[in-house]
Amino acid sequence: MNIRSCYFGQTAQQIVTDYFSWLNRTRGLAIAAAVVLGVVAIALVFLECMVGYFVCLAAILATAWMLRAKIGRRFRGLLDILGFDCDAEKYREVIEGVAQRDKRQRSKGTCLTELALAHYHANRPMDALRLLSEVSFKSEKNILWVRTYNVEAIARNAVGDIAGRDAALERIAAFRAGTGINSAKRAVIDDILLGLNVQFRPAQQWGPADLDCMRKNAALADSRLTWISWKICEAEYQLVHGDAQEAALLLGEVVEGPVTPRAAANIERLRALM
Repeated sequence: MNIRSCYFGQTAQQIVTDYFSWLNRTRGLAIAAAVVLGVVAIALVFLECMVGYFVCLAAILATAWMLRAKIGRRFRGLLDILGFDCDAEKYREVIEGVAQRDKRQRSKGTCLTELALAHYHANRPMDALRLLSEVSFKSEKNILWVRTYNVEAIARNAVGDIAGRDAALERIAAFRAGTGINSAKRAVIDDILLGLNVQFRPAQQWGPADLDCMRKNAALADSRLTWISWKICEAEYQLVHGDAQEAALLLGEVVEGPVTPRAAANIERLRALM
């Protein structure tokens, strides 16, 4: 997998400027639409057309919902800088730029988590943990907590804090317990826990089922970053099981494209064992 994001070739400053230009334009259009609908709704009240009035109110609510969803998608799209370009520093700079212009700090928790993720992939897990200690969301049921705990778990694992890592996993499991049995949220959390438990298990304990999991996740990866993670795991599996040649081929495939500093360090660690 060697695909570039739509942000490849742009500087962090250009990306932040474009993001807020789009954001202001999109919000302006939504506000204008809401104002027009509000005026029409008031006119319909005077005309005693209550059905039309309630339709306009519903349209205003739908506009607000669509605006929020659209902004969320655009913000999540910034992750492609890390996910496909594997540029941890640019992603950090972009999120810092977004956070600095968020005067009301409405996305503070999200930005801190994403900054922590950037630091982790830049091979600075201690900086990631420092930022994560400042994260908060208004509701304990906010699904974004799962992402925060996920980043905390991999960062604590990276610094050798096994007790802290396992505590983060327990928090993810506790959040899972509060979701519906057949809900989409539980399915996502199950996938996260399965992946983390495989990656955190000592390589010497990996068996054929773990190899199948690695290969399946690599094949289904929705980003180069995820694909790299599982390919490196597979290479370590092959190395531990005595196939250094296959491990070298897998690592060679990974370095054909960009990798994060964290991934590069893991690749060098494995190559030193060959």
